[in-house]
Amino acid sequence: MISRKKMLIFYDWFYPGFKAGGPIQSLTNLAVALTPDFDIYVITGACDLNSETPYDNINVNSWNTVQLNENAVPITVFYASKKTLNKQKVGSLIREVSPSVVYLNGIFSYRYFMLPLLALKAFKSDIKVVVCPRGMLKKGALSGKAFKKKIYISYLRFSRLPNRVHWHATSAAELVDITSHFPINQGVSVADNIPKKPVAQFLPIFKVAGELRLVYLSLINEHKKLLLLLQAINEIDDKISLDIYGPVVDFAYWQKCEELIKQMTGKVQYKGVVEPAKVQRLIENYHAFILFTKGENFGHALFESLSVGRPVITSHFTPWQSLYEKHAGANVDLNSTDDCIDKMTVFLKMTQEEYNIFCSGAHVLAKNYYNNLETGQRYKQLF
Repeated sequence: MISRKKMLIFYDWFYPGFKAGGPIQSLTNLAVALTPDFDIYVITGACDLNSETPYDNINVNSWNTVQLNENAVPITVFYASKKTLNKQKVGSLIREVSPSVVYLNGIFSYRYFMLPLLALKAFKSDIKVVVCPRGMLKKGALSGKAFKKKIYISYLRFSRLPNRVHWHATSAAELVDITSHFPINQGVSVADNIPKKPVAQFLPIFKVAGELRLVYLSLINEHKKLLLLLQAINEIDDKISLDIYGPVVDFAYWQKCEELIKQMTGKVQYKGVVEPAKVQRLIENYHAFILFTKGENFGHALFESLSVGRPVITSHFTPWQSLYEKHAGANVDLNSTDDCIDKMTVFLKMTQEEYNIFCSGAHVLAKNYYNNLETGQRYKQLF
């Protein structure tokens, strides 16, 4: 009997966590897609983002059998407490699994990127090491804590630790980012993110000219430009509302947002966090999804809005471009509050007939993306 190949994934957060945003969804979808070809093992943290409490119904610092959805093949997950992982422990876990592939998600984590790279130096070279930066090398992503990140990337190149790895780019643009920062490598393969499947038919929603219900669903920090969005909405006198969902990761920034929200007389409400399984159904209750982000590698929430036939209003720093021309939304200039206001006003003034065209265009865009994925072929080339 031929033994199945094993893949070992490292990342700070994983299912059932969700507060760290899109990368968790990307990894969950990846694990489900690869179970026909691999036994999947994951080493991750025991707590969600900004939490000190372990997930319910897990055994901390030991292996757990986890089913990611009702139809998925179970995988094996090690939920580590914060102080558990060191170089020796990581090496021991790698030896225990004996994987043919080690997959490192993200590049700025000491425990889940640097330690595995250091531990793998002691192993024979037939373990394939794949690194996916998940947009962390984008110009916008590197602008936050820019000096520290510049020093860190310089150290990585000097250490030569990444020289033996294969890179997973989730777009052609990310391939350029990788090769510009890490020109010495074992190859770069492009394989698109695996999103949720679009609904077969989207549900219509009532729309009148002069009314617009918007939803923001993302992490709350400066990178996502929520304050700019609030400032723009505050300049619009018509019936426009915004519901905010997502975990606060920058509390000083959120305090500035709250101060403005208090002045906006009920236009804006913070609704807390939402589990990934409920995102599509939630977005169906709104006219449009809005996110003035400084950069998204993919934007799972943006895609999920399109996937249920809801247009998106977002920046030029995502894969979702020429949205207005595709009748699927609009791209805004983050350097112009007037442009942000103008793009929202376009949707505010839409009649039902005009709006329906954009709902249909959003759904078509998502279906075309999903149906054109060459997931199996591209991931086989990668692994």
